[in-house]
Amino acid sequence: MATAPLNFAVFNREDWQKLASQYVVPEKIDMTPQTLQNIKAYNDRIVMADVFNIYGPLVTYIKLRYDQYRHDIAERAAFLGRPASRGPFIIGIAGSVAVGKSTTARLLQYMLQSAFPEKEIALTTTDGFLLSNDKLRAAGIFDRKGFPESYNMVELLSFMNALKEGKNKVRSPKYSHEMSDVLEGEYDEFDNPDIFIIEGINTLQSGANTPVYVSDFFDLSIYVDAKTDLIEQWYVERFRALLTAAKENPDNNSFFAEYIKIPVEEAVASAVDVWHQVNLPNLNEYILPTRERADLVLHKQANHEIDTIWLRKF
Repeated sequence: MATAPLNFAVFNREDWQKLASQYVVPEKIDMTPQTLQNIKAYNDRIVMADVFNIYGPLVTYIKLRYDQYRHDIAERAAFLGRPASRGPFIIGIAGSVAVGKSTTARLLQYMLQSAFPEKEIALTTTDGFLLSNDKLRAAGIFDRKGFPESYNMVELLSFMNALKEGKNKVRSPKYSHEMSDVLEGEYDEFDNPDIFIIEGINTLQSGANTPVYVSDFFDLSIYVDAKTDLIEQWYVERFRALLTAAKENPDNNSFFAEYIKIPVEEAVASAVDVWHQVNLPNLNEYILPTRERADLVLHKQANHEIDTIWLRKF
């Protein structure tokens, strides 16, 4: 397991679990095994124990940070003699492909909404801000999809700025994982929620040709971590599961349409090549170096079980 820097406090599962009960009562979280199954990302793993032992205390911590955020906004407004900002408390979630960011984001959204039903909790991903496949091919960087230069950072930063300013009807482009492409002209719209979650591999990175980081707009950042060999294993397992599903329900528009025409092991070998040629270099060069910029790190071991939590001290 990676060693946490000096400015992080490290908690094991048992010590982390003890932090929750005085603030967030577990009974408020309406969670069943079926609900959890619906929340988790495709082929991801998470158990009910993690909901309360890991994410319960995390919801508690977010509540504390949210309350402090609103207090700070009010104090700043009083000092400036201006109306308080209406912008949401923003949570960014980073980490490698296949590490479980989507599950973390959706579970947090569900738990926060259950614990605080009077607030609006919204969620999006940075995937929609990827350049379309056609634009990536035209620029000669299709094999760099997911790398910093493959995103429309101007549009993403503009979205984050409008969101933080509390503007109404802020839109983020939609992305289809089935087609592995941006959906032209389709958007999710957000109307100044109380808490906003955005997840993606690039949420802690700086954009090309700009000094501004996406995380400059965050009030809390989370990095989902695991050993690289485990992430590769999960990536390949997910590919196999998606390939099986595609064979059962063929779709010519699916990303897997070509893969189902070749032998399974040949398709899997191709996915392993993509991991080593694209995802692994991206992880080592651009994603993993941002881990220490996060406020909190969820470190996973085998079967996606979270074994330690790093919490930034200062």
